[in-house]
Amino acid sequence: MNPTLTVFIPAYNEAANLEGCVQAVQAKLAALGVEAEILIVDDGSQDGSGALADALAARWSNLRVIHHPANRGIGAAFVTAVSAALGEWLILIPADLAMDLDDLPRYLEAAHQADIVVGLRSDRSDYTWIRRLISWVNIRLVQVLFGMSLRQFQYISLYRTPVLRQIEIEYWQSAFFLAEILIKARDQGFRLVEVEVRYLPRRAGRATGVRPRLILRTLLDLFHYFWVRQRR
Repeated sequence: MNPTLTVFIPAYNEAANLEGCVQAVQAKLAALGVEAEILIVDDGSQDGSGALADALAARWSNLRVIHHPANRGIGAAFVTAVSAALGEWLILIPADLAMDLDDLPRYLEAAHQADIVVGLRSDRSDYTWIRRLISWVNIRLVQVLFGMSLRQFQYISLYRTPVLRQIEIEYWQSAFFLAEILIKARDQGFRLVEVEVRYLPRRAGRATGVRPRLILRTLLDLFHYFWVRQRR
């Protein structure tokens, strides 16, 4: 019998965070009584994250690991997870635990009325002014260009796995893929529900989502998809 939930943990050079994240997730799943698997996608890590993930899989029978031979980015890891997930639902939980796991029941409760539960994070106190500006511009562009009423597009969402498999993820090479999924799900008539959850700043390691090249690629992908939709 397949599990209800797949917790997908992308790992690129997350040796400082990975074991603590897995332990916290396992404890929370046990406390909630949720039948779940944990799926780690090691995205070509160079700091021993892959070997650590394998050691964790040897410790817990509900944990699986997939290795990318080279770093391909979180979008590629997400596509891999969607293909491999056994759970009816899939949630991406970063190895740095950027969410309060006490909010996981909010996602699960909202899932009864949704195909995708979109997390709306409460706090960005660790953001620099430039990161806040980039985030605001990204949100406004998606809202205006695609007519989306959601208030955020890049945080943690809970997805019905069969729904994800009906959506072609074309822009996995940039951070736009998360918004792309929501836009296409809305266009296909799937139910999107927002829940407010708490954001936790990264404690260790280095965030990779604010690199200038990735920001530029995300903007280019956003405008390219807008152009493609206009031509249909």
